[in-house]
Amino acid sequence: MAHLDIGQLVQRILADIQVGKLADGQRKLPAEPVLMERYQVTRYTLRQALKQLSNMGYTYQMHGIGTFVRQQQTNNSIALQHDGGLSEAAARAGLKLATKKAVMAMTTDAEFLPEAGHLKDNEELIDIRRFRELDGQPYLMEHSYYIKAIVDTIPEEALYGSLFNYFEQQRDVNIGFIDQLLMSEPLPEIAGEFMNLANGAPSLVVKDETYLTTGKMLAFSKQYYDYRRARLFMVKKIR
Repeated sequence: MAHLDIGQLVQRILADIQVGKLADGQRKLPAEPVLMERYQVTRYTLRQALKQLSNMGYTYQMHGIGTFVRQQQTNNSIALQHDGGLSEAAARAGLKLATKKAVMAMTTDAEFLPEAGHLKDNEELIDIRRFRELDGQPYLMEHSYYIKAIVDTIPEEALYGSLFNYFEQQRDVNIGFIDQLLMSEPLPEIAGEFMNLANGAPSLVVKDETYLTTGKMLAFSKQYYDYRRARLFMVKKIR
């Protein structure tokens, strides 16, 4: 059996939780020795994976009692706090997020600007719109601008997968952090057509600004969600 690294173990535990193989009727996970034996991993690897699951909002720990799966994982909600792309976050909740259609162009005239800082005059941007479905139904339109001086080019096939993974794995680009802002805005006409909603219908919007480990901005975007289906959660940890 191949040894699992921490990221692989996180995925395996989440998959087993989703199909009901791991947690008991009280949503409690087995004790550490049982999990170590089940997945053939060291205590360090297991604890790091459990820490990631907790930080991502999927589990919580009651000291002296054990680790429990959070209730949100039973109602088709997606964690807003995650350390990867949105596709991966949906998959962890047992959902499939896929790009139905993607459009890419070059521009120096963005329809919206990042909250922090300003772009250079006539900054070249890669303008991407992705129309994404959740379990086969329209879910969101993602409108992103990538700084061409950093990105240069993006292959079309990458638009139909995880752009986050593309930049993390296929290019010499190290993503450091992503700032997110939640707001409400009228739905753009092109997004309304995709979601079968009227132009100007209300939309939950998540505005992202993605930065490299050097502090340079890589991209900024708006994700326009179908308000009828959007269920996002985040955890406010007290202790």
